[in-house]
Formats: sequence, C-alpha cells, structure tokens
Amino acid sequence: MSRSALTALLLAVPVLAMTPPALAKEVKASTMKYANDGAYTAQFYIRYNLDNGTNCKVRPKGLGSANIYNGGSVTYAMTDTMQIFDGNDACLQNGDIPEGLEVWGRVEISHGSNEGCRKDKKVIYKVSGGTVKYKTKGTTLNDNRCRVSSWP
Repeated sequence: MSRSALTALLLAVPVLAMTPPALAKEVKASTMKYANDGAYTAQFYIRYNLDNGTNCKVRPKGLGSANIYNGGSVTYAMTDTMQIFDGNDACLQNGDIPEGLEVWGRVEISHGSNEGCRKDKKVIYKVSGGTVKYKTKGTTLNDNRCRVSSWP
C-alpha cells in the first residue's frame, strides 16, 4: 500500500468512528399501550389508512367500558379481532388489521381535544413486532398531547 493511500485510510477512520448512527425511520409493532396520566377520561383507538385512502379507526372487540380514567392504561394487541369505529368493512381482513400498514394511536379526551399519536417515526404493524407505548398528561384542554414513552 502506498504512503498516500495509507494516509487517506488513517484519516478516514476517525471520521467514520465519529459519524452518529442513523435513527430508524420506522419501527415494527404488534402491540400498543396507552397510559392516561391526565386529569380526564379518555378513549384510545388504533388508526391507519388503507392503500385506497380509507381512514380506519379500530380497537379490539369485546371490551367492557372503553373509558380510561386518570392513572389507567390499556394494552391492545393488534393481532386481536377488531371492531371498526370509523371507516368501512375494507378496514379489516377477516376481523384483523392488515399487516404491513403504518398504524398510530388516537386519544379521544372527554370534553376536550382529540390527540393523534402519529409521529415522524412510522410504526408499521408486524405480527412479530414489539410494543409502542403512548401516554398523555395535563388537563382536558392543556398540555394533553400524545407522547411516545417507549418505542419497540
């Protein structure tokens, strides 16, 4: 190896070592958890768009009260059979969310604002994925935005 090639290699090594790792632009999840740390009652849904543009809002079938009170939380396995709250029958395939779509949480606050949990980092529904955790806090109308507390 020539002296100039060796010098170029040695100069490049520190630059490579100092380059920060790229942040993931998407994560895979099969479960969503929501914690209500706010002074209100909320409901939590899973949202997604179909390829044809249909916007879907679902949550697992068979839930008792869907209200989540201050200090309460829910965990939704996206592999559960779902019930449609917004959208049409195409939102589900045999009762399930179609795998591979971008999904996000949606918090609806009683007598307050509704908060989408869609973030810059996409959450892709994958049966073998992890858990994305969301939370809200604050009051009915103040500081109640949806935050990600943990990525899969």
